Amino acid sequence: MGVQSLLQPKSIAIVGASEKIGPGFNAVKALEFVGYEGDLHLVNPRAQELFGRRSYASLDEIPNSVDAVFVAVQADAVVEVAKQAARKGAGALAILSSGFGETKDGKVAQRTLVEITEANDMAVCGPNCLGLLNFVGRSALFGTSLPDKVARGGVAAIVQSGSVGIALLNSARGIGFSYLITTGNEAVTTASDYLEAVIDDPNVTTILVFAEQIKKPAAFMQALRRAREANKPVVVLKSGRSQSGKAAVMAHTGAIAGSDEACDAALLAAGAMQVHSLDDLIETSLLASKSLTRPTKPLLGGLSLSGGEIALVLDAAEEIGAEFAPLDSALPTIKKLLPPFAYLANPLDLTWAGLYDPAVAQGCAEAIASQANVGMLLLLQDAPAGLGLQQATRYSKLLEAVGKGAASAKIPVVALSNVSDQPHPALQEIADSAKIPYLRGTRVGLSAISRYVTWSTRPAQSFVAGSAKEGSLAKSRLDAVPLHRLAAEHEARDILKSYGVAGPREQFSSSVEGAVAAAAEIGFPVVLKGLVENMVHKSDAGLVKLGLLSAEEVRLAAEAMLLSTANLSNHFLGFLVQRKISSLGEIFVGARVDADFGPLVVVGAGGVQVELYKDVAIRLAPISEETANEAIASTKVVQLLSGFRGQPAGDVQAVARTMSALSRFIAEFSDRISEIEINPLAVMEKGQGCIALDCVVIPKDSER
Repeated sequence: MGVQSLLQPKSIAIVGASEKIGPGFNAVKALEFVGYEGDLHLVNPRAQELFGRRSYASLDEIPNSVDAVFVAVQADAVVEVAKQAARKGAGALAILSSGFGETKDGKVAQRTLVEITEANDMAVCGPNCLGLLNFVGRSALFGTSLPDKVARGGVAAIVQSGSVGIALLNSARGIGFSYLITTGNEAVTTASDYLEAVIDDPNVTTILVFAEQIKKPAAFMQALRRAREANKPVVVLKSGRSQSGKAAVMAHTGAIAGSDEACDAALLAAGAMQVHSLDDLIETSLLASKSLTRPTKPLLGGLSLSGGEIALVLDAAEEIGAEFAPLDSALPTIKKLLPPFAYLANPLDLTWAGLYDPAVAQGCAEAIASQANVGMLLLLQDAPAGLGLQQATRYSKLLEAVGKGAASAKIPVVALSNVSDQPHPALQEIADSAKIPYLRGTRVGLSAISRYVTWSTRPAQSFVAGSAKEGSLAKSRLDAVPLHRLAAEHEARDILKSYGVAGPREQFSSSVEGAVAAAAEIGFPVVLKGLVENMVHKSDAGLVKLGLLSAEEVRLAAEAMLLSTANLSNHFLGFLVQRKISSLGEIFVGARVDADFGPLVVVGAGGVQVELYKDVAIRLAPISEETANEAIASTKVVQLLSGFRGQPAGDVQAVARTMSALSRFIAEFSDRISEIEINPLAVMEKGQGCIALDCVVIPKDSER
């Protein structure tokens, strides 16, 4: 499909062209706005001449070839236009018209449109879109009015919503656009196709994406990975995050790693910067596109004129995860520059000395920026448009001085206003001339900075494969499970042992007497579990008894379980007797296969409350132990494992090994297994490992 026919058409026809204000009028004016120099043909059966040009009754009447067609007619006429375009050998259509796949009645028409265009190898922007603008190639297939000025630069915007496209064009934030592509229904050509096209364009340095849904998810993620390899940041805003897309599942994993969470994990693995609001999208894209150099270290340096606002920034930074470096090598220089009463910390309060003497501000900035642990310098300075000229001039000199200090240390610098209104023109002018991004809003700005620094300093997720030996052993154990039922707990644990997952000392028995004998051999206290065919949550049915201290207690518990299951339609399999484990804490590790994004692995707080608290980290599988450690560190459960309130530290590395093992298993058997989980996973003291106390393996065949 010729996406380049959309992006760089040599000749364009506008069907529905008109001198009356509307899409057909705007499409002509958009071409004038970008300075299009190719051939232009206007089509309107009710006019012989438009804009001083001959008008044609149909595409068939145009004597010359047509590369791309902009369609601004009613939906019921679009299919005929597509047929005419095919006869003309056109490579692309941009269809503004609505009333297709987004409506119940239009789905058939969209299928017909797809059949025609795919049969003729035509790219299609839309339908139900505004079209696209190529500022660097000076072409346009665009059906709405444009602002008086649009900043040109390296940002390619690929947005499914025309309204979002208009908001970006009119935001007046100084984002320089190379492309604006509104994708609409993506009936034929999808966001992944546009991504692939702009990645290789040397005029594109940064890409932003707004998606209501991600079509062709595998191709989309592959394009994101290619952009990451090309060192071109991609900022993604995905809407439609709701509970409605969650599938009903037998185990906990699917409930806490639904389609949205799977998408998040896939975006993270592909190296995209994900945001959750238009403000975040704008500020992050502005920072990524305007920064002259990339930070190479994750910690920040900061300067301000207000101790109170520094406190606000630190509060937000702690919640967001942005980290300021402790002052070390910068201290001797700062002490010489600032008055004795100055509080020396990072971010640094420059006091009146830094405001009234630019040399002081520049010296402090260079000292902090030169620290070996600082990757980016921030000037935390409000600059509301209502500033008086005298104050605006002082702040402008401060901004200029801090920029020079960062430049001397050769690290990137960004200005951040704690208020989100437009900076005073004098400061914005200095920021623009010094090529310093000026972000707005404490939380939004700091989030953008943290996101960008993480992207710049952390490599994309690496994937690891399981060994042939692991896979072969697990397969034989999977094959041994009878086809008519799920693997029982001990069978599931035995399968996972193939990948190194450890379990407690245990014995299975089909009788009460066998369970009593097993308990005596294992040693008290024990845990007794009643196993029922295809019953996943045994504790909900009263089939788990903990801490049994004698043979008599085991006997009574086993007999009670037999009695309670006597009327069940599902077959009672027997008893599982386990040595009771005392651990530092219990967590959850699970995995599942998402229909769009493939195998995922999950770690977080364990027990029956896992779905309630959802303190989890989700990653695309298979992952390394290093990635598993990073995932564990992103949850609150890591506090429990790190010596919380004087407790011994837990074996986090063993948890990481188990998480990696589960991820390798689900990746290897994604064609056979839909979901697995270990809940709980008992974590022992550091160096003593972790133990899978309960295991569930759900095959893809739901009838089992």
